[in-house]
Amino acid sequence: MSETIVAVFDTAAHAEAAMRDLESAGIPRSSIQHYAKDDAVFAQRDSSSETGHHGFWAWLLGEEGEDSHAALYDRTVESGGTVVTVITEQGETERVTSILLSHSPVDLEERASEYGLTGASGSTAAGASAATNLRSSKSSSKAADLVGKEEIIPLAEETLEVGKRKVNQGATRLRRYVVERPVEEQVRLRDETVSISRRPVTGSTAVAADAFTEKSIDVAETTEEAVVSKTARVVEEVVVGRKATERTETVRDTVRREEVEIDQGGEGASGSSVGARAPTNR
Repeated sequence: MSETIVAVFDTAAHAEAAMRDLESAGIPRSSIQHYAKDDAVFAQRDSSSETGHHGFWAWLLGEEGEDSHAALYDRTVESGGTVVTVITEQGETERVTSILLSHSPVDLEERASEYGLTGASGSTAAGASAATNLRSSKSSSKAADLVGKEEIIPLAEETLEVGKRKVNQGATRLRRYVVERPVEEQVRLRDETVSISRRPVTGSTAVAADAFTEKSIDVAETTEEAVVSKTARVVEEVVVGRKATERTETVRDTVRREEVEIDQGGEGASGSSVGARAPTNR
């Protein structure tokens, strides 16, 4: 026995978020459906049913007598809302309900009061309590007939897309620094000193006019010392540049593709597998 849980959302964004969380929780995508105002399945059931939209909800939930629910769903969908249905086993009902509630579904009793649907609140409470705001119905085979007598099972296939990104593999650093080495040069230096000597004078040399007066003579002594100076010049250049090379690398991975197995019942029937393949870009 399975159950159909119905949640009504005011915005498509809330409905889509709820469906993503349901899939992440392991609920099969084929068990999750959503219905909005312009959906073909909604319009088809509307046109083929004697009771209009109400017939669509009765077909979906299998409860012909609850027109109050149908009117409430109609008004919500007509105002731009989205209805999400989940077909699940009874043991999963609590988990599915918890996920749907986390995305703020419509409070059915409150919405029925807003729309002025007389008698709707009591009927709604029978199908969904104010604590859950959800609609649940039991069915044994409602999972199949979604578009007339057809059920659409989408088959997905992954494609491999390879991009590029830069990866830092280190850097080359150049640092200029100073080293010192000893050098020496030979230079000739000259020293001048004063030498004093006495010598006797012979003959009759006349006495100078300034004789017998005091006199002093200053004679300078000199010496040479080495003077060091330095000059600098460019003797070498270090040129830093980058060059690029290209290489071809083969990327290997796996991609997934969904297939469907068709098992037609009956004695002597054999199974077959059908898959849809889309071009894969590698």
